Amino acid sequence: MARGLKGVENVYTQHQPLLYQTMESIIKGRLRDVDYPFIGNHFQQGRPQDVIIFIVGGTTYEESRSVALQNATNSGIRFILGGSALLNSKRFLKNLEEAQRIARTSTSVV
Repeated sequence: MARGLKGVENVYTQHQPLLYQTMESIIKGRLRDVDYPFIGNHFQQGRPQDVIIFIVGGTTYEESRSVALQNATNSGIRFILGGSALLNSKRFLKNLEEAQRIARTSTSVV
């Protein structure tokens, strides 16, 4: 196990969220327009300079960290992260319990 951790600064921050891969695709120009719609004609404008990412349902501290690290690399693209909530483990579990309660209520009504 120790061999797998060599060169890792912090074990808890080695995971990369899906958002990180999405930002990498934006930087490389490989993001699919069908999956990620945009405003304006990006073919005439070249690469975007400002990208706003809004996550409905909430964003996590890990995703916020990924955006901050990506912005620190000065790739020529600035990412702005927003969301309907800032999730932590306590709030996530509360939302999960709420979803289960709603699911139980809706199945008993039918």
